[in-house]
Amino acid sequence: MFARLGRRKVLLALIVVLLLGMGAWGYNFYLREIKVVPEELIVKALDTTHAAGSYRFYLEGYLEAEGGRIEVSRVTGERSARGDLHLWGRMTGQEVNIYQIGDTTYYKDVLSGRWMVTPGNTALQQELFMVEVNPLSILKITNLQGLQYKGRQKNMPGRPYLLELQPDVNNRLLNTYWQNYYCKLWIERGSHYIRKVELVADHRQKPGDRLYITLELYDFNKVPKIDPPKEGGNPPPA
Repeated sequence: MFARLGRRKVLLALIVVLLLGMGAWGYNFYLREIKVVPEELIVKALDTTHAAGSYRFYLEGYLEAEGGRIEVSRVTGERSARGDLHLWGRMTGQEVNIYQIGDTTYYKDVLSGRWMVTPGNTALQQELFMVEVNPLSILKITNLQGLQYKGRQKNMPGRPYLLELQPDVNNRLLNTYWQNYYCKLWIERGSHYIRKVELVADHRQKPGDRLYITLELYDFNKVPKIDPPKEGGNPPPA
């Protein structure tokens, strides 16, 4: 009889533990999948992404006008914790390979294959609002109009959160020519890094013309020191 009561107590204890475990799992699922407050999520994601010490990125932009689709940029780049930059790809139809190490700019001449070095040059630093040089500048978002949470994206690795909104963007160069921004943000669960951005804007003078920018961000806090290029080589990393 006492043995039977002992077994019942053990069974009851196991049931209680199981129920508590299921309750904890259910609550975590609720917080992760259901109870997502978009206003809190976007603030956390923007703060986390801007605070990254270093990162790599891929950016492409094109214009859609009456004459069709025109590619503006298709570049890959990396920024180190020191703020140094390496950027390569195509901009306005031209091949580019640029380093900004401190105040020195290294630009690879397409025809000769030689590196043109400009010591004490701050040309790129003066273009901090240029999206290709400072891609995080499109994430200087204010006035979160139309903010909506679109759920977890099952067709993408990690099933990131998706937010959509019509923000204002604090980017002087963009705002000179563009307005009426529409933005999508894919936010990594757990880290809250923004992994992908899609931005669409209308031209101020020709509302029928549109700018499309896609930005992918990765390798947060993993970029080592960026060294100056070596003459005749130093191809971009894969």
